[in-house]
Amino acid sequence: MKDLKKQLKRYARLLIENGVHLKKGQLLVITLPVEQVEFGLLLKETAYEYGAGLVEMEYRDDASSRIDYLYADEKVLSKVKESTRLKTIERQKEGAAFLHISSPNPDLMKGVDARKAGRIQQARSKATNDLAAYQMKSEGSWCVAAMPNAAWAKKVFPKIKDADQAVEALYEAIFHTVYLDRKGDPVKNWQSHGDFIRAHCTILNDYAFTALRFKNGHGTDLLVPLVENHIWGGGREFASKTRQWFDPNIPTEEVFTAPHRMKTEGTVEASRPLNLNGTLVEGFGFTFHKGKVVDFHARKGKEALETLLETDAGSRRLGEVALVPYDSNISNLNLLFYSTLFDENAACHLALGASYPTTCVAGEGMTDPELRQHGMNTSAIHVDFMFGTEDLSCDGLLADGTAVPVFRKGNFVF
Repeated sequence: MKDLKKQLKRYARLLIENGVHLKKGQLLVITLPVEQVEFGLLLKETAYEYGAGLVEMEYRDDASSRIDYLYADEKVLSKVKESTRLKTIERQKEGAAFLHISSPNPDLMKGVDARKAGRIQQARSKATNDLAAYQMKSEGSWCVAAMPNAAWAKKVFPKIKDADQAVEALYEAIFHTVYLDRKGDPVKNWQSHGDFIRAHCTILNDYAFTALRFKNGHGTDLLVPLVENHIWGGGREFASKTRQWFDPNIPTEEVFTAPHRMKTEGTVEASRPLNLNGTLVEGFGFTFHKGKVVDFHARKGKEALETLLETDAGSRRLGEVALVPYDSNISNLNLLFYSTLFDENAACHLALGASYPTTCVAGEGMTDPELRQHGMNTSAIHVDFMFGTEDLSCDGLLADGTAVPVFRKGNFVF
């Protein structure tokens, strides 16, 4: 790829400056796959150029983890070492910024018991649920971004037989989604994109809808009431403890808020597959009554989906509703990335599990019982699935019952 090194430097700068918005003297923790060590070193060097106090690297080996899932005892894998918890607590107390680099292999977990993998992930999530507030409540800055690998690239571009060419195509796609292929300064370009997202948040917050109604020709007919005093978020967030702006997802195209956990009614059909703990779930949908999933189906991966729904009392309820234009920067690529980071930003989506406390006025200061009392959902999971289509319509309902068009033919009307 022409000028790859130059683009990677621009990408690193984007993630450090816009992603975690690193402060001078701040601790930065970078988590990434072992295959991305070279990019990790570039991120580390860039962080020090921006004044990082210390940069700590944590490499993971997904191929090795797969072998653990195949052969190690489930109880052993479900445990989270106290030393790991204490390290995280120490970093959070120090006000660290966290940068997570994803480089998935959608087929990594083929042959692994989907129920076993799901139970292990659930156990680990429950064991660290108290630590998740740092990100869920935006107490500190964090960002998730991605880098390509050969297996992922060949999955996204199956017609490209040469692995190097497929990786190059995936690089180009990723750089497009984060606006690196546009002229000008990447940081300023991303800030302008964030301003566009925030403008839609302002419009939606001014309407103060009581509910959203979705319909399309693929079987979705869903009423999603919203919590009182909900807040629409998207793009940049503000970290309450470390006092810094940050962009949690790069790329992003969504605006999102909190459904009422007890009130969703109707059916929704997923429009894209879901990569769930390495198992691909396809052709699935849910029926809701009084906010709870009372029926579901899946053409593939049903066992993995069922295990997810059995996680806890909140895993069958919604924690997020997000609006994404069908005619968006990512959607227009007409690619299935097999990665929620990208696919959720190509279509409207919902999330089973925990609500973001920041999507409700004063939610950051509420305990879990208080959040539930207010209509927010709490759970050890937060899993997005996509249902947006080119014919999706969405109406926002006002307190007097008036229906205001929000989406027509998959896109915002304003």
